[in-house]
Amino acid sequence: MLLVGLGMGASGCGRAEPEFTPRAEIKGLIPDAQKYVHEVMDQNFGTPTHMVLWERFPVHYHAAQGTVDGPPGPDEPLKISLEQRTLPITVGMEVTFLSGKVLDAVREKDRARKPLPPFTVAAYDESTHALTLSADLPAAPAAGDHFVVGPGEVVRQGRLLYAEHCLHCHGVAGDGNGPTAKYLNPHPRDYRLGIFKFTSTINARRAQRDDLARIIGNGIPGTYMPSFRLLTPTESTAIIEYVLWLSMRGETEFKRWQALKADFSQTALKESREKHSTDAKFMNRYKPAWENDFPSDFETETNFIAGQWRSAQEADAVVTPKLNRTPTSAESIARGHELFNSATAKCASCHGAAGLGNGPQTLLPQKDKEGQDRKEPGLFDDWGNPIQPRNLRTGIYRGGRRPIDIYCRISAGIKGTPMPPFATALTDEQIWDLVNYVMSIPFEDRHLGDGPFVPAKPPGDQVAATK
Repeated sequence: MLLVGLGMGASGCGRAEPEFTPRAEIKGLIPDAQKYVHEVMDQNFGTPTHMVLWERFPVHYHAAQGTVDGPPGPDEPLKISLEQRTLPITVGMEVTFLSGKVLDAVREKDRARKPLPPFTVAAYDESTHALTLSADLPAAPAAGDHFVVGPGEVVRQGRLLYAEHCLHCHGVAGDGNGPTAKYLNPHPRDYRLGIFKFTSTINARRAQRDDLARIIGNGIPGTYMPSFRLLTPTESTAIIEYVLWLSMRGETEFKRWQALKADFSQTALKESREKHSTDAKFMNRYKPAWENDFPSDFETETNFIAGQWRSAQEADAVVTPKLNRTPTSAESIARGHELFNSATAKCASCHGAAGLGNGPQTLLPQKDKEGQDRKEPGLFDDWGNPIQPRNLRTGIYRGGRRPIDIYCRISAGIKGTPMPPFATALTDEQIWDLVNYVMSIPFEDRHLGDGPFVPAKPPGDQVAATK
């Protein structure tokens, strides 16, 4: 782990440092369990201004990282191999060794209370991968010694940019509860479930970095999420990595709460107290709480979270049509219209027969994730927010207006919403027919009493028709 201070401490007028707001559900745990969760999160993630960077998670924390190719000769630069470079390597960036004799020597100096000044980049030759440091190393590095350049620099920059551009909507903890969030509909995304709606990945996978980059660049049409295309690629990358870190942090907190809620919630405590006839039985039941020895599957949970995000970045996670797009034609649009209203696709049940977003499901009672009936009818997302199916007649598609974007929405669904995936229920030809029909809906001119459906003239280039 690395503890990274961002140099954003409180200053003047007693201003307090920002804090990560815990999940509201944690308040439902018994006090000792609440304290335990807070300690776990502080120990493993730190605070917004002093973050703990855990290498277990697949976040690109550092400007670059790699290994030494071999011991350098006298007055020669280090020859290195980069495993990953997220930001350009520039003069002045700190270099930290994570293994080998250099690390041992640094630790020895620390133990002797004679810490060495940080090593920084004096020069870097991109063509020869030669790294010159600002000072002599206390020991000669060997081939394979691992190092990082600019430790924590990516998330440090990401935190500052997030605070400037994102925090007022998405909140300090990425919970979607920034100061302006209550005025917005739809509600800003809460990253803490690790779910992003508009992705290029198959249904079971997390978002790819490219998905987040596309959202940052394009915004989400029809919402208050604007385009940030004026950000440089480096700035966008830094925000993406910080958002990924917030997501993994939030998922970790959520899983800790899930592990404790059944036995160590206020409700469970009350029920247990009523159930057990003697204080001895009750005290034995809650002995783990008194001894701060809660069930710990923490390593398993965090490995699972890291694995989900790691697998989402693989090439096979991306929705890939087996067939090229069916050319737009009256016949394809007519087939898509038939599918739209069929019992197979059931699109009209939510979007309505005319695509207005007013299907019968918007008026029917639904069940929540716990299987309980909701008090209000209609559709809800995984965050508990009421959700309205897209009015397809507007031609505004929040996940992108390219044919491949709409293909992804139909094939993989929209994560965190009632929009299901149809990759296994429909063939590629059927999905492309639906894409052609959906893209034709804004161009229809239909009225009551018009009789049988007649496809609109194919929109052609009026709507972006490229992948």
